[in-house]
Amino acid sequence: FLRTTKELIMKPGIMHKNFLDGKRKTYHKPVSFLLIWVAVFLLIAALAKRFGSFDKESSASFLNIGLEVEAMIHKYQALIEMLILPFTALNGWLLLAYPKITYFEFLITGFYRFGMFYLFFSVQYILALIVGFNPESKVSLYSMAVFFMGWTIYVFYDFFKLYNVKYLVLRITATMLTGFVIYSFLRTMFGKLFLAWGF
Repeated sequence: FLRTTKELIMKPGIMHKNFLDGKRKTYHKPVSFLLIWVAVFLLIAALAKRFGSFDKESSASFLNIGLEVEAMIHKYQALIEMLILPFTALNGWLLLAYPKITYFEFLITGFYRFGMFYLFFSVQYILALIVGFNPESKVSLYSMAVFFMGWTIYVFYDFFKLYNVKYLVLRITATMLTGFVIYSFLRTMFGKLFLAWGF
């Protein structure tokens, strides 16, 4: 587990390619990798909320979609993001990975990327406890979004250069822009659905 995390930070492209090439014994399984980091994040977030003194009024909606919907999204964040993953993976596969790897292979690598997303969120909450800032403020949310998008661009470049993908920078740019739109739309829709269903 720790080796997989380290490789995803240091050499994500090589790690992804090795895993897809069948060298799987040295890496943690993708779904359990994601679930472990989700569990770690939920534990750290609960501790941060219990022991931190965050200004509740500075917590705000990421895309100005309404505080009720944003609260629902925040409450079920991990579930909503797992529901979104197949859609963003389809987008990435069509714009970036096809025909070099299959949709299923791209989806599997998505579990690793989302696992790292929760690692980064965990680090953010730990820093919030130490330094004393609100990890749920707009500034924190925007900072984490920019950081994660930058890291994802790095992962895509590091991974797909190994496959000699043509127009790589252009395809990564298109994938990130459309992926952000799809992610934002589905995040809002699932939040509204969960609110309407009375979760």
